[in-house]
Amino acid sequence: MELMQLQMLIAVAEEGTLQKAAERVYRTAPAVSIAISKLEEEMGTPLFDRSLGRDFRRTPAGEVLVDYAKRLISLRDEALAAIEEIRNLKSGQLRIGTNQSIGEYLLPQLTKIFLERYPEVKLKVVIGYSDAVLTALKHHELDLALVATQPRDNDVRGQLLMRDKLVAVVSPGHHFASKDVIRIQELGTEPLIVLGALSELRERVVETFRRSRIPLNVRVETGTLESIKQMAARNMGVGIVPWMCVREEEVSGELVVKTIEEFREERTLWVVCRRQTREPSPVCQAFMKFIKSECSP
Repeated sequence: MELMQLQMLIAVAEEGTLQKAAERVYRTAPAVSIAISKLEEEMGTPLFDRSLGRDFRRTPAGEVLVDYAKRLISLRDEALAAIEEIRNLKSGQLRIGTNQSIGEYLLPQLTKIFLERYPEVKLKVVIGYSDAVLTALKHHELDLALVATQPRDNDVRGQLLMRDKLVAVVSPGHHFASKDVIRIQELGTEPLIVLGALSELRERVVETFRRSRIPLNVRVETGTLESIKQMAARNMGVGIVPWMCVREEEVSGELVVKTIEEFREERTLWVVCRRQTREPSPVCQAFMKFIKSECSP
């Protein structure tokens, strides 16, 4: 059973004759007749009463099949319309996975502008550690990932989104507030406020201290960048965070941001998608194009 056969069936039922039905579906009368005969053979019962000569009257089986055929054709039309809406970005959903710093301090402003351009698009945002986000992307649980780890897996491909760096943040009353640059040796005896052990940012901090052979004096280990900032502002210690997370507090004077000499190496941020034979969805393509235009490496 094919959709074209069902369209011919509906045409015959509504027009009453083969000739009129053929004109409606842009086929010949013999072609329509063959299609109806094949449907009757497949159903195992007559669909029309042909005893009235050229006029076709539906049998009870024909009534049932015509009703279902109309529903199937209607569903086909709905599906095509839905796909066309997605292609025109009138609707659709985009699932984005991101690490904490991007998800909380960069993505909100990006998604605000994107949704103003495409108000019918729905977004789902998942925030987690970079490794977990990339795993979810590979398992088709996400459409895009925004992470601070350059992807090495052959199943995904990444493009550099922007550059950032790690900085020290202290309260205006801290004795580091008047220094231009902090050396890592000076941090060896300072109480530090850092992210938990599973984060990419924590690993970067630990590795830099290890490489410099300086003890890592962690006073507070916490799960959010926001709590690091709040604790540093209360003079509980020195926080180490991405610079992109403290721009507002630096301007307002709530926190003093200092460069750490040994942390001058840039932290690169990436937009990542799966390698696939077919193209990403139109919504996904539009978002990738948008963030590349908004963020410069």
